[in-house]
Amino acid sequence: MNFNLQKELKIIKKDFQEKNIKKQLANILTASRLLAPFILIPLMYFNKLNIFLIMIILFSLTDAFDGYFARKYNAVSEFGKYLDALVDKVFALSLLIPIIIKTTLNTSNFYLVLIIIFLEIFISLLNTYSFIKKLNPSSTIYGKIKTYILFILLSLLYLNKVININSIILEIFIIITIISQIITTNSYLNQIKKRKTVINFSS
Repeated sequence: MNFNLQKELKIIKKDFQEKNIKKQLANILTASRLLAPFILIPLMYFNKLNIFLIMIILFSLTDAFDGYFARKYNAVSEFGKYLDALVDKVFALSLLIPIIIKTTLNTSNFYLVLIIIFLEIFISLLNTYSFIKKLNPSSTIYGKIKTYILFILLSLLYLNKVININSIILEIFIIITIISQIITTNSYLNQIKKRKTVINFSS
């Protein structure tokens, strides 16, 4: 299915004009996670850990319910899928950046975690490019595995603030995360290359 941003935005505008909010409830919940960096990063920086954890739970709930409402109100769209994928990366970065400041800033792992951030941003840019060029990008098994590994690493980094986790274990997961990101990046680049070739051949 081709992704037509202008058409999707017109549908969203029409739903709001007609006050058909339930059709856009899923997108509203998804978009709310874009606020995560502006809320989570300051909370972690100022050591407001209780509020920080509450906000993580609330943001996670929006991730759990946006798909439910999209299916319930028959509002599943290519725009919603793209927005969800993009917002998930923003949410992951809003969890990753503050923990870097707090736990890895003065350690040997700091630059490795910076690589993780760079690769995550680069993967997001690849997905955005694919949608703009109407290459119909799709999630790959590598991307899903990478996401799981990234969140395991995040969990370990946050858990390390409560109990001391062996630094070797953290380093292993940091390296595994980087490897999975590189594999995911390569799979998306190959996907883009193949679909551009198909489009050029068809035209």
